[in-house]
Amino acid sequence: MTRFSIYLLALLTIAGCGQIEKYPYKISDFRPELKIHIQNIIAEKQLSYHPDTLALSFLKYNCTKEELLKLLRFENPLVRVRAYRTLIYRNEPNFFSTLLNHLDDTTKVTWWYYDDAAGSFMVSDLMIRKAIESKKLSQDEKQILVDSVLSKHSYLETSDMMIQNTGPNEKYYALIKQRAKLKTNRCGEQSGACYALSKFKKKEDTELLKNAFNDSDEICISWTFKAIENFPDISFFPILENYYQNKIVNKLGPDKNIDDDVLYFCRAVAAFKNQESLKILEYIELNNTYINTPYWPPYNKRYVFKAINKFNSPIYSKLKDKVKSTLGKDEIKTILAPGYNEEENW
Repeated sequence: MTRFSIYLLALLTIAGCGQIEKYPYKISDFRPELKIHIQNIIAEKQLSYHPDTLALSFLKYNCTKEELLKLLRFENPLVRVRAYRTLIYRNEPNFFSTLLNHLDDTTKVTWWYYDDAAGSFMVSDLMIRKAIESKKLSQDEKQILVDSVLSKHSYLETSDMMIQNTGPNEKYYALIKQRAKLKTNRCGEQSGACYALSKFKKKEDTELLKNAFNDSDEICISWTFKAIENFPDISFFPILENYYQNKIVNKLGPDKNIDDDVLYFCRAVAAFKNQESLKILEYIELNNTYINTPYWPPYNKRYVFKAINKFNSPIYSKLKDKVKSTLGKDEIKTILAPGYNEEENW
């Protein structure tokens, strides 16, 4: 071995010795009472929809904050997720700074988010989801989190949600545009990015968006309508006309069901405020269908009324007065209130 090789090996050894292991803690590092519950969490092998309640109760009521922070550096990722969720549950101070320090925890675990549905998620994604779900983040913290994820950890699945729910910030424009170009089998990824890109309302993006809209799977169609609603460029109107001819005309009626896609379609159409829009909306309002035949009332006129109130224009005045005359005050209030899936988290 040459003198240089020996010197290089020595440097690497010193550097290696100076590194701090990120997840150094093992069961042997904890007190006996806690060891039992750690073992039970590990034994589940996944984040169960029906977890060991004794183990979770012990973490919530019998662990010190110092122990929970140690568990966040435990070798098993299931334990790390449970420890962070406990910090949130207990409303421990500095849980946000703890989250920022663990955004690079990319170990994947299986999470049963319903009794019969599961998926593979990174630990950091699950931590972010829990923090959002808790509604304990301030507006400033949310913005810091968005910036940290989109600038340094855009590979996280939760980045899709953040992209969809943030305003048109030029800082993220390149990332959003790049994602809008990528064909994927997940609606929230490419279609959600197109929705985000539409918020910038840049003429240079119309061709990209139009191609993405035309190539999008039908299951993602609501994202297309939301994007066109944001950016009603006239080049997108043929997409709406095609949907109208193929999915609306002669497809509505008293024995048919209706879903939220029609609401988003109505709003996209109404955004153009032209005679063609009015004709489409008048047809939808006339051909009443049911949201769940026959137990709920016709929703066509509700969707049309909501759309033309959002995009108020003299061209819709007669139609608005016609529908309004059939509705009660409480019904109007309900129709115009934001829907459960229209509230932005960011």
